[in-house]
Amino acid sequence: MNQLIAGYAGRIGLNLPLEPTLECLRQLHAAHLYSVPFENFSMHANAARGLGDEALHDAIVDRRRGGICFETGRLMQRLFEECGFAHELRLASVTTPSRTPATHQVFVVTIDGERWLFDIGFGARGPRGPVLLADGATADHPALSTGVRFDESGGVPVWTVSIVEHAVNSEQWQDIYAFVDSPVAAVDLDMAHFYTTASPNSLLNRHKVASIPTPTGRVSVRDGHLTIVHNGSSTTTPVEDEAELLELLDRHFGLAVPARDLTLEG
Repeated sequence: MNQLIAGYAGRIGLNLPLEPTLECLRQLHAAHLYSVPFENFSMHANAARGLGDEALHDAIVDRRRGGICFETGRLMQRLFEECGFAHELRLASVTTPSRTPATHQVFVVTIDGERWLFDIGFGARGPRGPVLLADGATADHPALSTGVRFDESGGVPVWTVSIVEHAVNSEQWQDIYAFVDSPVAAVDLDMAHFYTTASPNSLLNRHKVASIPTPTGRVSVRDGHLTIVHNGSSTTTPVEDEAELLELLDRHFGLAVPARDLTLEG
């Protein structure tokens, strides 16, 4: 076992070794989701370093930062390999608030002949656990449930992923992304990562975000506003200055962000 795997397992509070079972898959998902926030405050510096093991260990394990789907996904892939999970990568197009290119990385994990969507990189409004890839299947959670639909009427197999956020008393299903059910080549993953970090049209180049789920809702900071969702109540308040933003990032997400990375201009 290398230092990256051991450090990442410690970061999310899991003991190794783990067996490639559905119960362990669920444990991995929950352990990461509630420990490592989705965040892009230092995305450009991280992109310049790349997705190598050393860079990820430094950022997410040693400095306890979060990351975007490509960064956290690379760490999880290393752990899958260590534990013997049969897995493949997919790239999804986010559908809300508007459609994006296929730039969101997810996994399809096969256990005992069943295929499971595994997504830890969408943020606090993403799946709360693995979702069985069967048309109409749902993964229920008190705060947020996830469902999948299958369609191949266009000649290609496509899964659409939807959520209903009980934590805000919603009863409406909302599509969040869709993906073609075909393995992704490394060069396609590299291009998706490049677009996400470099294109001015990328949503993550237009917004500074940190988010993490809680058992009863979620907490997020987006472009100078703090949103807390808890047991049916949602409050959004402006962040007054950089000092308050630094304190909120530390208190809610455990993040120590350099001052130069706090704003879009930085």
